[in-house]
Amino acid sequence: MFLSFKPLGNLMLVNEYIRCDVHALAQLIKKKKISAREVLDCALMRANEVNPLLNAIVLSCPDFAMKCLKNLRGDEPYYGVPLLVKDLGHHITGVRSTEGSRFFAMNSDIFTSDLVTKLISLGFIPFAKTNTPELGLSYVTESILHGPCRNPYDLNRTCGGSSGGSAAAVSTGIAPIATASDGGGSIRIPASCCGLIGFKPTNGLTPSGPLTNELWSGMAVNFVLTRSLRDSEALFHELITPRKLPMPSPKKVLNIIRLEGAFSPVPIASPYLIAIHQTEELLKKLGHRIQKRSLVLDFKTIGECALTLIAANTFTTIKIQEMQLKRKVTLDELEPITWDFYQKGQAISAFEYLIAKRKLYQLFRPLHQLLRETDVILTPALAQLPLLVGELKTEDEFADYLQKNLEFSPFTSLFNQADLPAMTMPVMFHNYLPISIQLGAAQENDLLLYSLAKQLQLMLPDFSQAINITANRS
Repeated sequence: MFLSFKPLGNLMLVNEYIRCDVHALAQLIKKKKISAREVLDCALMRANEVNPLLNAIVLSCPDFAMKCLKNLRGDEPYYGVPLLVKDLGHHITGVRSTEGSRFFAMNSDIFTSDLVTKLISLGFIPFAKTNTPELGLSYVTESILHGPCRNPYDLNRTCGGSSGGSAAAVSTGIAPIATASDGGGSIRIPASCCGLIGFKPTNGLTPSGPLTNELWSGMAVNFVLTRSLRDSEALFHELITPRKLPMPSPKKVLNIIRLEGAFSPVPIASPYLIAIHQTEELLKKLGHRIQKRSLVLDFKTIGECALTLIAANTFTTIKIQEMQLKRKVTLDELEPITWDFYQKGQAISAFEYLIAKRKLYQLFRPLHQLLRETDVILTPALAQLPLLVGELKTEDEFADYLQKNLEFSPFTSLFNQADLPAMTMPVMFHNYLPISIQLGAAQENDLLLYSLAKQLQLMLPDFSQAINITANRS
């Protein structure tokens, strides 16, 4: 048994549990159709059933879960709904936090992240932490410390990264919600691999503290992964800092740009091109206007600037750990690609760092201008089907490793670097694999994406049900 105490639930309850999204579970608990403890037991039983196949959960915190059940009032809007927490940057007091790294593996958190604190205040019950790549530096979740997390639709393929454990666990019904973060696609890529709604809010709208108000120099943002669109939208409203965002009219005819080609010269797999074409036809049926257009930006310089910021942040994260441990990191405590980022970050001057931030702002001015003239950008979510486990290795040569990540997901990072909201949503299946598209909008026009997604959802298959994977499946 993977988790630390024996659940009291029964298989019939578990089968009902995995059919429920956040809202459905919360209503069942409020109406006393099921107790919060029984729901937690169902989550534990489901984890014990499918985690040996997936390796989505890497740490459990049942004592903390029971403490939350005891200390919460019981009238919170989502009281008793189980929550999974990403084991990267999302902390729980007294619980280990490994960041997917051997160098961080024995850390015990002395604080709880603001995102987790807010979710607990809404009634959610954290009970385990999910698998991530080391320091979030990969589009697949295959750290040396924890091993690969597998895609529930095809166990030979990746679940994506860096919020891969969260995505795999939510898609199989271990919990209806998990925390996630996105610095280059780390919510949207796993969501696309696992058939979930993947939303990256505008930077600064969701909690990032208590240690900083800016993640990855403004390129990363915290949020959650859910199976249902209604859960994602409701949690967005609950988590954002108080401010007035533009309210879209569902009856407005939108001007939508379908971007032609990738943001770099990489091939796009035919299922994603088919998904874009089908989505384009649906949008036309909804009355929206579609225009095809290429995006002319200096992608080479944008990539170099983003790499500077990522390397500087990686070095800083490791340096802080060195200071806490009172010793230097050794080569065998980091994966090769992380060591490369660490070395490159150490050599970056303050001037180079600030110039990189300034250049990114300047280079994206044409894109921000474009989004003042149009409403939504449409792209594929990925350029390739989910990679086979082991296909992307952190011991690859640095430039080759970056190129392989880019060939897998050339569409997501632009929205981080430009600080734009973006959403991926599944629209079709190809050989049992979910295929997603991506929608992007102007800064703080997050609600427009939810509005458009709700229109599309009415014309698409239902992807909100958990995958009924069992230990009998190979």
